[in-house]
Amino acid sequence: MAQRRVVFVADDLGVSAGVNEGIAQAARAGIVREASLCVTGSAVAEGVRIAKDLSIGIGLHLSFTLGRSLTGPIRGMTDAAGNFFGIGKALVRCQLRLLDRAAVLREVEAQLLRLRDLGVVPTHANGHHHSHCWPVLRAVCAAAFARAGIRWTRLPAELPAVGRWQPLPLVLTALAAGTRRAVLRAGMRTLPFLGSTMEGRVDHAPRFLRALSRLPVGDCEWMVHPRVPDAEFTRLDPMAARLDAAARAELATLTGNDLRAALSRYEIESVRYQDLA
Repeated sequence: MAQRRVVFVADDLGVSAGVNEGIAQAARAGIVREASLCVTGSAVAEGVRIAKDLSIGIGLHLSFTLGRSLTGPIRGMTDAAGNFFGIGKALVRCQLRLLDRAAVLREVEAQLLRLRDLGVVPTHANGHHHSHCWPVLRAVCAAAFARAGIRWTRLPAELPAVGRWQPLPLVLTALAAGTRRAVLRAGMRTLPFLGSTMEGRVDHAPRFLRALSRLPVGDCEWMVHPRVPDAEFTRLDPMAARLDAAARAELATLTGNDLRAALSRYEIESVRYQDLA
């Protein structure tokens, strides 16, 4: 067994055809073997088909910031038509506890059910914009994930050896600390995490390869976002779509020969959740 095993988890499966294509390319390159499905996206069925064809493990990428609620309007999280607010407004409402907890639970359970209706037995669950770690949501989500039989979730505290001391990783580390108790109470499992320090970078390849060289012995989860920019993604997530150049750089990294050579050089194995003891 390799001394270092990495579960490369591609987020946003199902959001758009461009995301599905990016994940497919990264899977064919031998890197991505797990993907998180956003059931409020616009290309969900296609995403499931692609993932199954490529033997990619599928989990839930719970959404409270993209698309439309499956259960109708939710006080504090959607407009009157059920469209989710953006990350800023939604996170503030969670921090102030200005939302309907029962309605939130119904939505989490509906998104889990939608996954099952698509013929998916989920290997893991996490949240778009790490919403599963937000105040109020984190306790609801961890308990609901566990009831659905899901063993693995994400605590997005960046590994120190990779570079935790930046604004975004610091925020995510705080959210992870607040979520850890709920995850332990639910009996779920997590892995050491990295990936947030490489989001939105046009210099993605050197950062990614440098992180590989510093990876500690053991298992970890590495969050990635391979996508081919497309109009539908821009419509659903206009803030992230401003980073199209970075998306192209990340996809080039994940499908390039340099990454495969580095994995071999550092004796790192790309695995699925089912491969972990």
